[in-house]
Amino acid sequence: MTSSRGRRRAGAGDPHGWNALQNYLKVHHGYLDFLRDVFVEDDELEYGFLAADLFEIRGRIKCKHGLFMDVDKTLEVNEDNQVRTIKYSYHAGIEGDQDRSIFRYDNAHRYTREGHDDEHHRHRYDCLNWQEIEPPEWIGQNRWPHLSQVIEELQEWWINTGQYLDLPTETLDQPP
Repeated sequence: MTSSRGRRRAGAGDPHGWNALQNYLKVHHGYLDFLRDVFVEDDELEYGFLAADLFEIRGRIKCKHGLFMDVDKTLEVNEDNQVRTIKYSYHAGIEGDQDRSIFRYDNAHRYTREGHDDEHHRHRYDCLNWQEIEPPEWIGQNRWPHLSQVIEELQEWWINTGQYLDLPTETLDQPP
């Protein structure tokens, strides 16, 4: 087994394995461009190296209907300039005078009391009162999503649920 900084490339079955940084960013930007004007309106993401072996993506993706996706993602970088995600938080919500959370995926810590086998989990919120539903749902190492999948989940949430809610007008597509 190689170290976390080793040269081993991801196998076909590892969607979160090592990927060349240039390719990773090309796919990332290509996906956001693909969704532009369909669902994504703008992104305020910032990209940069925290250290030679750490790369960060942070900021907000603004979506139609007042929806947003806050991204806080840290990728480790190996000596071949390949990256893989080691920490992430994808927080979906509705913008307004007070942002409302819809769901959040992260791996900030493990819920051992709840019996989670690892730190990958999903926080859920009740759209009738905007309170968190406890406990967080364990998703595990094998099911944690890519950012693109989480954006698609937010779009599906709007289609299946959000558009039918009686949301305050400040959260909808209103001019300032």
